[in-house]
Amino acid sequence: MTRMLRWPLMAMFAVLSVALLQWLTQRGDGFPNPVFALERPAYGPTTYTGLLAGHNERLALSQARIERTPNEWLPHAGAGAAALSLFRLTGEIAYLDMAEHEIAAVRALAPVPSGVPELRAELAMARHDLAETAREIGVLSRASVVPERPIRSEAAAMRGDLALYTGDHARALSLYREAAQIDPHVSVALRLANLRRVSGEFDAAIATLAEATRTEKLTPVVLSGIALQTGMIASARGDYETANDWFDRAEALFSGHWLTALYRAEARLAIGQTDSAIAELERVARDHNRPEAMDMLALVWRVRGDNTRSRAWAEKSGAIWQEWARKYPAAFAAHAAEHELVFGDATEALRLATINAKARPYGEARLLLARALMANDQARSAMTEIGLAERSGWRSAQLFAIKAQALTILGETNAADIANEQARAINPKIGDPATRLIWLAHG
Repeated sequence: MTRMLRWPLMAMFAVLSVALLQWLTQRGDGFPNPVFALERPAYGPTTYTGLLAGHNERLALSQARIERTPNEWLPHAGAGAAALSLFRLTGEIAYLDMAEHEIAAVRALAPVPSGVPELRAELAMARHDLAETAREIGVLSRASVVPERPIRSEAAAMRGDLALYTGDHARALSLYREAAQIDPHVSVALRLANLRRVSGEFDAAIATLAEATRTEKLTPVVLSGIALQTGMIASARGDYETANDWFDRAEALFSGHWLTALYRAEARLAIGQTDSAIAELERVARDHNRPEAMDMLALVWRVRGDNTRSRAWAEKSGAIWQEWARKYPAAFAAHAAEHELVFGDATEALRLATINAKARPYGEARLLLARALMANDQARSAMTEIGLAERSGWRSAQLFAIKAQALTILGETNAADIANEQARAINPKIGDPATRLIWLAHG
């Protein structure tokens, strides 16, 4: 690679390519200023506690039906769906356990092929079990009675998810478009926006999100999620002030969600509002026992030179990640590997990152594995993973920054300089100290 770059024409081509990338990134993709319609939620709770109460009521009703008719599968399906919704909302692993238990009861009681295979597919996806997800979607497609349009649309969208998580961006895009043709719905739009974001098509992603807010009336929690995604794009570009504004907007739309609090705290760290960020992270760690908040606190205190506090928070989060990763390896290996890379053992990080990449071999997983490989003095293998991520269509400042690091280790300094330029073209602040504090919305 280094020898090739010595040739004048190749060097000139590389420089021009970086300049073109930077120009395209700065000018956008030709999309007009996106117009969001976030002011008037259609219906639904405006607070986390309100939505949580509704989900708990739904679960309690299903459990009451199970007590009355324990041998009927439909009440178990209702309880499983409610528990899965609560897991998504709260992140509490106990609800994932409950969903597993209830959906296992559905399998035992329902005659094949009934038993809501779409719900079983959702559970498998939550556990990051792609093979099981594909099997359950297959069961749904073979149903003697053709499912209604929303279910068929969701099945196509989930096939798109499977394509994305196996690194096939083109097929994911095709399937998301198919889902939208069957039944256009906000969940399809959010998936399309996410695909465009991870493909580096930031303006297209924002335009997709904005259009979703104008196309149909949405609940506060969905509108808040759209604001979060928009803030994540701003953060991936290094525009931390704008990201902070979007995360504040997400909180105003749907207040009290711990996930929003994490993103707000992260943006505040990046713009120098450290004390308020620490206070917010401590609240989330205390009230919700979130290991992400603990990891972020451990990083902040390390940067501030307080190693005692840093170790204390890292030990707390590490214990949680270890427990969760033991129970659901595919679902939590990535989080646990991130923790080990920063605060723990490089060998364990590699083991966990390998589990994660085998479960979902897409760009983000490959980049995490590349980082773990470099931490274990395997830069050449790391370059293989980076190359696979890049060829899949994954584009982020983080990808090029990791690539530059690996190339530097390998002595490919010219290529490393180009990769650094590519990273800066996407996020001009990728090398700033503030960016070290970005744990979640790094792109």
